[in-house]
Amino acid sequence: MNIVGIILQLAKRQPHAPALIEVAEEITYGELARLVRGTAQHLISLGVQPGDRVALRLKDSSHHIIAMLAVAWMGGVAVPLDWRAKPAECARFIKDLGITCVLTEPGALPVEGAPSWVVDAHWHNAVAQAEVSATLLEDGLLTDGDRVFMISATSGSTGAPKFTQMTHLQYYFAITGMFEIMALSGRHRFLCTSPLYYSGGRNSCIAHLLRGDCVVLYPSLFSAGEYVELVRRHKITAAVLVPTVVRQLLATAPDKPLLPELAALFCSGAPLYPEEKRAALRYLSPHFQERYGTSETLAIAVLRPEHFADRMDSVGQPHALIAAEVVDEDDMPLPIGQSGRLRLRGPGMASPLPEQAVPVNFRNGWFYPGEIAYLDAEGFIFLQGRTSDVMIRSGAKIYPAEIEAVLTNHAAVAEAAVLGQRGADNEDMVMAFIVTRVPVPAGELLAHCRTHLTPHKIPRHIYLVEELPKNTAGKIDKIALAKTLQSEIK
Repeated sequence: MNIVGIILQLAKRQPHAPALIEVAEEITYGELARLVRGTAQHLISLGVQPGDRVALRLKDSSHHIIAMLAVAWMGGVAVPLDWRAKPAECARFIKDLGITCVLTEPGALPVEGAPSWVVDAHWHNAVAQAEVSATLLEDGLLTDGDRVFMISATSGSTGAPKFTQMTHLQYYFAITGMFEIMALSGRHRFLCTSPLYYSGGRNSCIAHLLRGDCVVLYPSLFSAGEYVELVRRHKITAAVLVPTVVRQLLATAPDKPLLPELAALFCSGAPLYPEEKRAALRYLSPHFQERYGTSETLAIAVLRPEHFADRMDSVGQPHALIAAEVVDEDDMPLPIGQSGRLRLRGPGMASPLPEQAVPVNFRNGWFYPGEIAYLDAEGFIFLQGRTSDVMIRSGAKIYPAEIEAVLTNHAAVAEAAVLGQRGADNEDMVMAFIVTRVPVPAGELLAHCRTHLTPHKIPRHIYLVEELPKNTAGKIDKIALAKTLQSEIK
């Protein structure tokens, strides 16, 4: 099977239905099919072969999605790269991944290691004039579902990006699980404001195209007011936000739901705090939901409004194609309600790259996303922190998420991030970075922590900052925070 074939079949059934909208441009499903086939044929004419890895160093546009689908349709492997990344960083990825060629933006700085082709007016003209072969018109150059569809990177919020791959069949199962989570019927208009380089935005777009929906693309930098106007102008019915945007919208929300027209508003990328979920359900949309997933599994769980009352601390219940377990340090399953390492298994899970050493988070058919969690009797997942973030003091484990939740419950705190710093006594010290809504003394925040936390969890230092560093997916960049911490210590 070729996953792109599903979209091309939809083009036969609904050729005039809108598929992609970007600014003032609208591409129907019929036009999308022609562009995908033409781009695939043009890539072949340039010498790209089935199995070749093609890097997409493109902006968050319809051209990015078309190129991604075209590479897959002609049997290649799409490798999205962050177009914002420095050429030297991209060059390292190109070398490490064995990239055959790079599709890039007009005016982009050149990248060493592979030929670059600019997606400009000449490119679009060549695509329009391409004489598409009979194979590309009907079946694509891939009939084996075990062939690789895409190589993806993690967000890099806790370290350097790591790459995994998904076959067409793995991706099909992962998207099938997403359909269960989305729980949508009929056609929808989906607003994507996330970078296509990151799995959350890219996979949501492809999932909606596989449903026959309309995807509205908009750059990731915008104001809360602009977002609301976009939803209303384009008659959006489904959307995915990251926590930072949820907080921006909540800061401007009136006493009634800000986005009542949405059939589904998902938050993904990082967990929200319980009070934020309650506020989003009340002030943003009665259909607000929290979605959990990883680059390696796509979205696997959702917390729906009907579960907010009794499971507000959860990120939801996994879909039917994912098995979730919590295990101890020896990989032995733990009882219900006991905290340990979360691990996941299913047919829609990515695989390590064959030419690279198997990462430690892939073991015995399971994927370990690096989360500390526990499960309840019905399989709902309750995250407590990252294994890489866990601190140990006086023999007790300390999870940053718990301390961050306490800090953000203070009325003056807008955002909080907690890190560990190894002290001279070889014990971890708790360090907190705080963004406040109104001026507040650090001593008041410490007093607040003393009221709600056991002594060994109280921050050793609180740093009041104007903003927390974030990557382009909107996640707090704890690597950048750690560097800030080191400079403070010096």
